[in-house]
Amino acid sequence: MAKTEADWTPTGLERFGHLEDKIFRVVEAFKTVRTENENLRAENQQLKAEVQALQEGDSTARENLAQLQKEREELRDRVEKALDMLATLEVK
Repeated sequence: MAKTEADWTPTGLERFGHLEDKIFRVVEAFKTVRTENENLRAENQQLKAEVQALQEGDSTARENLAQLQKEREELRDRVEKALDMLATLEVK
């Protein structure tokens, strides 16, 4: 009496083996997700640090620009005063 495929039903030990395989695959998938999550968190921290550095650099650049514009205005005023003084010398 040979068992046909339709007559075959898994035994408790075989079902336990299938369940064990499924659990193993879930654990491996979880480990992969955990590793990817840790990598993404590290990358996120690195990007935050880069953004902070860029913001600080931008702030410094803006301060430098404001200082240079102020110096430019002061220099323009001095040049205009010097030109006015020269103009008064030419009139006389």
